[in-house]
Amino acid sequence: MSVDTTVAVAKGRIMDVFQDLWNQAGFPWPIHGKSRQLWFPPNQDRPGLIVARARDVSILVARGIADFGVVGMDVLEEYPDPGVMRVMNLKRAECRLVLAGQSAKWPEGPLRVATKYPHITRQFFQKRGHPVETVGLSGSVELAPVIGLAPYIVDVVDTGQTLQQHGLTVVETILWSTAQLVANPGSWRIRESTREFHQKLGTIIDKKAGAT
Repeated sequence: MSVDTTVAVAKGRIMDVFQDLWNQAGFPWPIHGKSRQLWFPPNQDRPGLIVARARDVSILVARGIADFGVVGMDVLEEYPDPGVMRVMNLKRAECRLVLAGQSAKWPEGPLRVATKYPHITRQFFQKRGHPVETVGLSGSVELAPVIGLAPYIVDVVDTGQTLQQHGLTVVETILWSTAQLVANPGSWRIRESTREFHQKLGTIIDKKAGAT
């Protein structure tokens, strides 16, 4: 089964939680220590593994470089790709995408929002008929209200401690996000090994759900 199956996984927290699933499925984890290697070809013991930036995972899957991808729902919604199928909620790495500011009050009038998620942000405000200008940032979004760049932000929140440290509070939750398994449609239809890998992970997810 493992010989011709490859998984692209987003680096960071998603990869950390996926490693546990991988091990529970009976596969040896190929990354050892502080290795910077990003491509681990499949072998007789395990599927192949590609370590990628989150927004690149869907590209690798859609182009057939990987059979599966593991990435957060927030990234899939921000960078929608019709070339991939969402085939399983892995129910791990849960977080929220929120609108936050120095006040919990819903903003009035035209608004400037700093975010790494301009697509989701514009959709969110458009549905409410609220004019918005997005300021794209690649990191440290919570600084924007503090330094006067934008009064509100849209960002991912886990524990909420970072928001609190910068005097920010959640106005509204926009999206609940968890790690998702996506698949290449062609591989999903044709390869038996692809369905076997999906079934292995599904058994683990269902077992954990039944135990809680």
